[in-house]
Amino acid sequence: MIYLYMENDELVDSLELLVKLWDVHGVNEFKAKNLSFAIRGIDKFPGLINQLTTDQLLLIPGVGKVIVQLIYELAQSGTCQELEEIVEKTPPGILDLLKIKGLGAKKVRAIWQELNVSNFEDLNTACQDGQVEKLKGFGSAIQSSIQSQIIYIQENRKKLRLDKAIFLSDRILAMLQVTFDKIAISGELRRNCEVITSLVFVIETDNIFGSQSEISELKGFSEDLKASSPFTWRGFFEDHLIPIEIYLVDESEFVSALFQHSAHENHLESIDFYNQFQGKTLLTEESIYQASNKPFILPEMREGLQEFEWASQHTNSDLIEDQDLQGCLHNHSVYSDGKNTLQEMAEACRSLGLYYFGIADHSQYAAYAGGLKEEDVYRQHEEIDRLNLLWSDFTILKGIEADILPDGSLDYNDPILSQFDYVVASVHANLTMDLDKAMARLIRAIENPHTSILGHPTGRLLLSRPGYPLNTDKILDACLANGVSIELNASPYRLDLDWRHIYAAMDKGVFVSINPDAHKIEGLKDMKYGVKVGRKGGLLKALTLNALPLNELKAFFNKN
Repeated sequence: MIYLYMENDELVDSLELLVKLWDVHGVNEFKAKNLSFAIRGIDKFPGLINQLTTDQLLLIPGVGKVIVQLIYELAQSGTCQELEEIVEKTPPGILDLLKIKGLGAKKVRAIWQELNVSNFEDLNTACQDGQVEKLKGFGSAIQSSIQSQIIYIQENRKKLRLDKAIFLSDRILAMLQVTFDKIAISGELRRNCEVITSLVFVIETDNIFGSQSEISELKGFSEDLKASSPFTWRGFFEDHLIPIEIYLVDESEFVSALFQHSAHENHLESIDFYNQFQGKTLLTEESIYQASNKPFILPEMREGLQEFEWASQHTNSDLIEDQDLQGCLHNHSVYSDGKNTLQEMAEACRSLGLYYFGIADHSQYAAYAGGLKEEDVYRQHEEIDRLNLLWSDFTILKGIEADILPDGSLDYNDPILSQFDYVVASVHANLTMDLDKAMARLIRAIENPHTSILGHPTGRLLLSRPGYPLNTDKILDACLANGVSIELNASPYRLDLDWRHIYAAMDKGVFVSINPDAHKIEGLKDMKYGVKVGRKGGLLKALTLNALPLNELKAFFNKN
């Protein structure tokens, strides 16, 4: 048995980087293809690689003795000699270019070799000069897309997704707690923002000047002296680019400071915070709202948008909570591109205390993701029927994530679509649409009588790819008129529908489905991120689709 320091995903990432760099450097194409084939086998493996013997590794499709050796090296040091050597020969900026979507390793090689370009800045200049579009296989559309993505990546490289921010802030909090007794996470993270631009903490201390030095002396903390003041420590942690802000206050100002640094400016202005409460001794945050004669707003909703209007019609207890969820919809299995079997995913869902599990593997158009052919659909449905005999308190629902084709139709015919309990209709291809095309496409899909849920409606990938343009108000109207739920895709990579539009969904009475889009067992827990940002936008338990009991959910799917 081998013992990896790397999880499966990290192992796959390292091997994929090796393949990309081989392609960039023009290493033997056959060698790269062999490793790519093995990576697909490793990525699909449902268990933990670190529990396999050498003989078991060799049973994975594509894995031979050479690749086993690579895995052993990664196990021992977190890297391998071949990867280290090729990274050393690669200009650092090439790794950035490989992050540009649609710009594969071979195109990066062409840019590097033919234009002598190896970083964002030079590539952007080459695009502006029209050099890139002249390369074989590029053209003006690719050149324009590259320019847009460079801007997007550079604007977002100092930011973190919510899940990454939580992980890093917990590490920082643990470091600070060694020295300080009373610390609170504040800022955007306390508001459950989907993208975090800085990590903010408030520390109570009776020695503000001394605390500045104590923080700087902690391992991993580096202070930005130009931005510092006696009451604020600003800097960075380890090699992370996201700014860290730590506000140092005495006991009397702790509540005031915590509130100030965890509410949006617009929210602070709405209660006249700076004139009435800043720096004052406050016992609780509730007292701020009481003094302002306003309803108490939970931290996640303090954005200065519609929270007070929402609070005039609802109470905080109406908001969705983790324990309100009855089931889990939009999940994948080894039938398409998931890593666990249908039964493993269902049993993991049941172990979370949920009552139903909806499988929504990819449909046939998504061949790149192992989309289900018609015969696969029938085979999966037969398995579901067998599995449903195992439990009296749990049900697997027959769903599919059907691709919305460019003309707005779904990629199965009506007889097949009618076999499913529900259909998640999603766009996965032709994402560079203008508003008119995007709206026509989605409205037609929503109007399809088989559509139950509109999946990840804008197609965005946070900090990686902006979504296509939509008139969300009209999309919500179409969902309401056609008995379709709109998805809040809970994957921290997406969190789409954007929480800012949930207020409108609630006002219109549109059901929102918190779906993890889980491709493995661990992904089922991503629903917590959906709940976090759902609450931020005022998502009601009463209008959360998968908070419905099974009989009411089925009635919704039947559009009764």
